[in-house]
Amino acid sequence: MADATLLVLGNAGMPAWGRDQIRRLSAQARRRGVRLLGADTPEALRAAPPEELALVDDVVALDVHDAEACRAWAAAARPPVDAVLTVRELSVHPTAVVARELGLAGNDPEAVLRVRRKDLCRRRLREAGFPQPDSAVCRSAEEAERFLRATGPGPWIVKPRDGLASIGVTRIERPRELDAALRKLAEPAPAMSPLEPPASCFLVETFVEGDEYSAEGVLLGGVPQVLALTRKRVTDGFISTSQQVPSGLDKTTADEARDTVERALTAIGVTHGIFHIELWVTASGVVLGEFHCRGAGDYIHALVEHTRPGLELYGTLVDDLLGRTPRPVPAPSGAARVEFLFAPAGRLRAVRGWDELTRHPAVIAAHLQVAPGDVIGEVKDSFNRSAVFVAGSESADDIDELTTGLAAGVTFETG
Repeated sequence: MADATLLVLGNAGMPAWGRDQIRRLSAQARRRGVRLLGADTPEALRAAPPEELALVDDVVALDVHDAEACRAWAAAARPPVDAVLTVRELSVHPTAVVARELGLAGNDPEAVLRVRRKDLCRRRLREAGFPQPDSAVCRSAEEAERFLRATGPGPWIVKPRDGLASIGVTRIERPRELDAALRKLAEPAPAMSPLEPPASCFLVETFVEGDEYSAEGVLLGGVPQVLALTRKRVTDGFISTSQQVPSGLDKTTADEARDTVERALTAIGVTHGIFHIELWVTASGVVLGEFHCRGAGDYIHALVEHTRPGLELYGTLVDDLLGRTPRPVPAPSGAARVEFLFAPAGRLRAVRGWDELTRHPAVIAAHLQVAPGDVIGEVKDSFNRSAVFVAGSESADDIDELTTGLAAGVTFETG
């Protein structure tokens, strides 16, 4: 008999790593005697396969991307729930609004909006003394050109004010490249539409020279705890090609990164949940990038749990939201890496070696996104990479060779 109910905003229609997050959340919550109430749009629930719906105990049809619709539903229905969370970026603010409406543990909705609107987050961090790139919210090419002239010689980043998954992000070296970046920004993104209305403004920032990492963790009793630092590799278009824990940073730099992230979360006003914070390690120190009040995509959650053997990341979050004492966080051990595979352009004729990869004992998770007959085009965002797998090892010394060998065993034949 369940002694608590958890509302999960956004439980269907997820990418492969999102489905894995919901699967882990379901198992860990149920081991704690917690019942799951899933909520998603009517379209997502209708399209969800039975095995996906079986991960929750009941569902409610709700526009989980609309904060006001979620608030009104919570106010009218007063559902008997004891906690609410999400693993979906576009439901982070509605989750905070529902928590406030129902008097449950959760983040201040204003703090969440501050995080989602990247310029507001940058401003708060600057005010708190954290180094940040110069940035400006622009509503026209003319406004952007003025920013470029004032901050030259470049390079710069042009991106949505509150986007995700590298959608619409462009690095430009010269002002004459701005028009092409704005055209890319205006292209409809299947992963976002119709979830988000067309933006009336965009963000331009000075480019930060440095190696990219991220910090993964959870807030317990309002105190942020970094559980892992992740090394990130990306394409020229900022689309992730791999993620790895441990990060390979030396102890001094890793300690600086953890301390910077934990202090910044407090400065931003985030008090609950799992977090994913991007950062650069530069010649002058750690510079914080984008903040997310939810767990990372790209199977990074699997890296965190694998390298903290025995950790139940989502169960730990559920305990905190319910006011229970979480289990001690296990010490770090071993290594794990996410590797993305990219099929060459053309019509896909065959995929060789995939079944062998999935049967390898080191492979924790794997997902093949493409099938023979598909036409492979340009990879424009994080949602149309061809395949992904996660591998684990007892030693960080072995993980690169292991994943490189596994990736080399898979071939995509296109013509």
